[in-house]
Amino acid sequence: MIHGYHVILPCYGFWLPNDPRGSWSDFIRRWDLLRVGPATVSLDQRTLAHLTADELAARDAARDALMYPPVALTGLQALSIANGFKTQVVKSGYTIWACAILPEHTHLIQSRTSCQLVKRCRDATTDRG
Repeated sequence: MIHGYHVILPCYGFWLPNDPRGSWSDFIRRWDLLRVGPATVSLDQRTLAHLTADELAARDAARDALMYPPVALTGLQALSIANGFKTQVVKSGYTIWACAILPEHTHLIQSRTSCQLVKRCRDATTDRG
């Protein structure tokens, strides 16, 4: 029985479609990224520590090819995101069992009944005026 979901919300530039660790993308829309390498669909779970020097270089080249700089959240930005999550959870009554807001991505463990939570939390964090 499914009790909840682990959701990972990456910031821009964190996990690209041609990341050597794999992604669930089968198409790359930006020519500059495609030139670095094809989309990598993989079920392997590899960390950056397990990548070869060539794979790390390809990952860095893909990040350099982005239209904008990769996002790394500051403490104040992470606090703003946390407050956006809090606002939405209080408003909706959804349950978040755990939350980790890291510089390049966020993890949420949410209850099964909170299926619209991610969209609503994203909306709450980006619409803060």
